[in-house]
Amino acid sequence: MILTFQKKKYSFKPRFVPLFFFLAALTILLSLSTWQFKRLVWKTDLIEYRVKKFESAPIFLEDLKNPKENEFQKVIVNGELLNQLEMHMPHLSKRGNNGYHILVPLKSKSEKAIIFDSGWVPLNKKDIKTRKENIILGKNEFEATIRMPGKKGYFTPENDELKNIWFYVEPSKMEKFTGLNLEKDYYLQTTKSGTNGIPKANQTKVYLRNNHLGYAITWLMIAFGLVGVFFFANVQEIKK
Repeated sequence: MILTFQKKKYSFKPRFVPLFFFLAALTILLSLSTWQFKRLVWKTDLIEYRVKKFESAPIFLEDLKNPKENEFQKVIVNGELLNQLEMHMPHLSKRGNNGYHILVPLKSKSEKAIIFDSGWVPLNKKDIKTRKENIILGKNEFEATIRMPGKKGYFTPENDELKNIWFYVEPSKMEKFTGLNLEKDYYLQTTKSGTNGIPKANQTKVYLRNNHLGYAITWLMIAFGLVGVFFFANVQEIKK
């Protein structure tokens, strides 16, 4: 290929092997950029869905036909907390403080037992004896958010039934611990804090990081850089 620039002629004749690896690398980079753009659309839609559900008006749980298909929907449920069966889940608060989520079986008026995340407490409030004034007794009306049980991550420790330490919500194992027939498709996370803010509610992480646009542009810029490097590495001035 002969190119002309500022009255000078240049020859662009890349060899086969470098051209092959260049096209392969360029294809990979453009594929990664395209994939990140697709992830951007997916993540944006996911965030919009979560926010829409979370900000909608609460409805009665028994009026919801498919709770497991409505994660982050706010609901109202009537029942009683079985505080003697509370479980402790180590977790950072939204401000990054160490503590525990207090999980308690909630026996609804329909006799269904649902895992209820009653909120986050600091380390010194783990023992139920240190927060007697925060225990909700008797039948009450609760407002909560529907959440899906967690899945064990690669680096997540196993739940310890003997020590009553739970790193993620695992209804089947919690069922053995509590001796109750627990709801397995979903659990509830309170939206209302307890007395004097203990346990602390609103720990639901609705908003997600969405850096896919930056990743997509990065891969695209690397691809452009590769094109430039390959071009100038294979162009030579034709001297008379």
